Amino acid sequence: MRWLWLLCLCWHSVLGATVVLVHPSVPVDSLTPSQLRNIFTLRQTQWPDGSAIRVLVLPEQAELHQRFSRRQLRLFPYQLSTLWDKHAFSGTGNRPQQVADSSAMLELLSVTPGAIGYAESGVLHPPLKEIRLEH
Repeated sequence: MRWLWLLCLCWHSVLGATVVLVHPSVPVDSLTPSQLRNIFTLRQTQWPDGSAIRVLVLPEQAELHQRFSRRQLRLFPYQLSTLWDKHAFSGTGNRPQQVADSSAMLELLSVTPGAIGYAESGVLHPPLKEIRLEH
């Protein structure tokens, strides 16, 4: 009985996990949580080689976006949106490019140099590069 409870607990933690994906040209294999948050809050706009970071996101109402925001970035989606609006209205940057759905995310990631986005884990995403998150 104990092993069943443990199995359920492990399955629940895997269920709904997200992965961070980038275009194959991105010169990074791993990011810290702080770096990931800086990228998605538009504080970091360039990769280490100087190339521009292109942030791609799903609509705020999308369940995957909400999960990614809360679990990976430790922010609510409305907080991200507020930060993006500040950048846009102050002239210091543009909001991330919003894509319609997960398949559009994967397609745009594969053709946009410097792009970063996210997807459900457990699905192969060639030729995209999966970023390892350091803890």
